[in-house]
Amino acid sequence: MMLHRGWLLLVAATVHAAQAQTPAQTPPQSPPQTTAQAPAPRLGEIQALGNERFRIGRIVVDKRGRSFVVPGKVHALDKPLEYLATTPEGRKAYESLLTLDASGSEFNLACILIGLERDANVPLSRPLSRAGLVGQPVRLWLAWTDADGKRRKISAAEALLDAQALAKGERVEWAYTGSFTSIDGSQLAADVTGTLISFVKKDNSGVIEAASGLTVLPYGAVRGMAGLPPEGSTIELIVDAATAKK
Repeated sequence: MMLHRGWLLLVAATVHAAQAQTPAQTPPQSPPQTTAQAPAPRLGEIQALGNERFRIGRIVVDKRGRSFVVPGKVHALDKPLEYLATTPEGRKAYESLLTLDASGSEFNLACILIGLERDANVPLSRPLSRAGLVGQPVRLWLAWTDADGKRRKISAAEALLDAQALAKGERVEWAYTGSFTSIDGSQLAADVTGTLISFVKKDNSGVIEAASGLTVLPYGAVRGMAGLPPEGSTIELIVDAATAKK
């Protein structure tokens, strides 16, 4: 959990600086480093918005409400999918319903801030095996504004499965697994691959994974539904830990 604690300390320090009334002091220059240092997590600007709300890059976190919102775009409709969301430059973006304006580190930190924790029994530097997938449950929603100004919100399952599959009672559950780091702790897999939310068996580098339902369906059965806005349209992903099934 050292990497997670480091992020939390970074948030606390940033919040303190944002609330301080005295001018910031220029830190003294550090002497040249004689040993290699691990690169910092890929984090954008962190801001305190008040009432336990934070902005991490473009993610808005409601810590008290245990949810956060990430802006992005609809990327692939009516095509075989294996990912709900990747970064725009993610290796598997062509098989992703959404691309989100967040790095793996930013997305993971937002999950931590709403109280999600990775299984302490799984080493941070080792990938999770699909058979041993564990994690805390979350609910995922997609929201957007129609051309006529009407606000729409559907579950991730409704965005991925057709009416026939939904009518069969196909259960789709999601869990926070936290991705994994390189052995030296210098890189988060989700930063390297661009995978944020996955439901494919062969890729476990995502921060959130499908815990049931989607992983057992054959390739091509999961597609972006026609009811979503067109490809390239602005959309929001909502991660909700407060109402997830325990």
